[in-house]
Amino acid sequence: MQIYQNLMSDERGGIMIDWIESFYWVLTTMSTLGYGDIVFSGNTGRLFSMIVMFTGVFYLFIVLPFVFMEFLYKPFMEYQTGSRVARKFEAVKQKHVILTHYDSISHVLMDKLSHFGYPFVLIASELKEALRLHDMGFPVILGSLDSAQTFEDACISNAAMVVTTDDDIRNVNIAFRARDASPDLTIVSTCNRSASHEILTLAGATHVIRPAQQMGRFLSRRICCTDNSVHVIGSFDEVLIAETTIHGTPLVGQGLKEAMLRENYGVNVVGMWERGHFELPSPDTILNNHTVLLLAGTKSHFDKYDEDFGKFKVNSAPVIIIGAGRVGRETAKALADSKIPYRVIESDDKKAGMIDHCIHGDASSKAVLERAGINKAPALVITSHNDESNVYLTIYCRKLRPDIQIITRAFVHHNVEPLHRAGADFVMSQDHMGANTIFNLLNRAEILMVTEGLDVFSQKTPKSLVDVSVKECRITEKTGCSVVAIKGDAGTVITPSPEHRFARDGEIILIGDEAAEKAFESRFCSS
Repeated sequence: MQIYQNLMSDERGGIMIDWIESFYWVLTTMSTLGYGDIVFSGNTGRLFSMIVMFTGVFYLFIVLPFVFMEFLYKPFMEYQTGSRVARKFEAVKQKHVILTHYDSISHVLMDKLSHFGYPFVLIASELKEALRLHDMGFPVILGSLDSAQTFEDACISNAAMVVTTDDDIRNVNIAFRARDASPDLTIVSTCNRSASHEILTLAGATHVIRPAQQMGRFLSRRICCTDNSVHVIGSFDEVLIAETTIHGTPLVGQGLKEAMLRENYGVNVVGMWERGHFELPSPDTILNNHTVLLLAGTKSHFDKYDEDFGKFKVNSAPVIIIGAGRVGRETAKALADSKIPYRVIESDDKKAGMIDHCIHGDASSKAVLERAGINKAPALVITSHNDESNVYLTIYCRKLRPDIQIITRAFVHHNVEPLHRAGADFVMSQDHMGANTIFNLLNRAEILMVTEGLDVFSQKTPKSLVDVSVKECRITEKTGCSVVAIKGDAGTVITPSPEHRFARDGEIILIGDEAAEKAFESRFCSS
């Protein structure tokens, strides 16, 4: 405005120009209104007018829209969008689960919670992430996990459990904050490093789960080709669940009824595997060299079975483990604890140096596999976190050794079925294993995961089944579950007859998938 006053004053013969006229001219010129009632007559003034007009155009079309978008429209839209995400969880009568991180394990866990009707809420600390999870249909609240108020907003006082599946350092902080907010609440945390286990416990975690260790132990437990002895995979008090191969035994070629395993040994054949496919037993099922039996019984039953069949075939050749990552190392450790020899194939120098009995090389090379003993190995365990490589290696190794047992890990759950089709005998995804472990801590019945999507679980005898016979209740027809054993006042019955009746305050051990378990709870436990 000062320049305008000087230039216009010179053109008017030295007359003073007031600030109102100056501001009026600058505003009309910069806004491109251009009323024309005040104009310069000299070239200097006109040149100045052009500069002011160009400046006005710049501000009008660039600066002002930016200011409007950044400081008015954008905050308004963020407020409007953010209002879609709740800041507080509305508690329900049933106790809920609080999750503090979204990953593959928590995703599977939320699916299971929804399937079985457990309420839950997920805390997200970033608005963008909260909106994404909200749009995915998950109940989510926005809040800082460093604030005690966030846990209060999540109704921690009415929660059944807090679950944190982030990295170890973050998990320690969350467990510490949650424990301050609720001294007696169950807090479950995952853990990647062994050193973090104790720290998480000190921070307040009630249960610490190490998924890699859990997966390694599970994979090693699936190996049952080293001999024909019974391999226990879990227990329900005195009831043991085990697997055994029958390769080379007199059982091959017999029908299940003809084998008379229940009559002669007291074991209950609750299922069988045929090249990775699980089947419920029928009396006419023919047993072959590839059959793996899933048995229920007591230690004395299994000892008696082993006396007759454990001596037929022993393969002492090393088991091959592909991959020396966390899961591979835990698998090797579990095999070493069971005194089962192994060889590990790893292409990474650093990882190869972290484990004993390791062969450095590419597992897709026939020469490397032969060095590891693929021609004699009883089993192959694939622990890579790359599912494409797992499918490739499964197909390749199945071609090299059609009779070898192949056990593999699936990094993504939807690749479980393709890995079975590729030739794997057993496949397990780490996210489902972790989610199932956490889910089973909800004061539910004890559950043993046999493999992906198949569980052995126990249930207190429902009121609707008290004094009802096995034949009358028709559990298998109505739910898809199969009765493994029954506990009651008279003790445990591993092989209940159709006339056996369920006792009050007893327990039923069943086998089935998630849908079958849900059907059992809905049909018999809802009343």
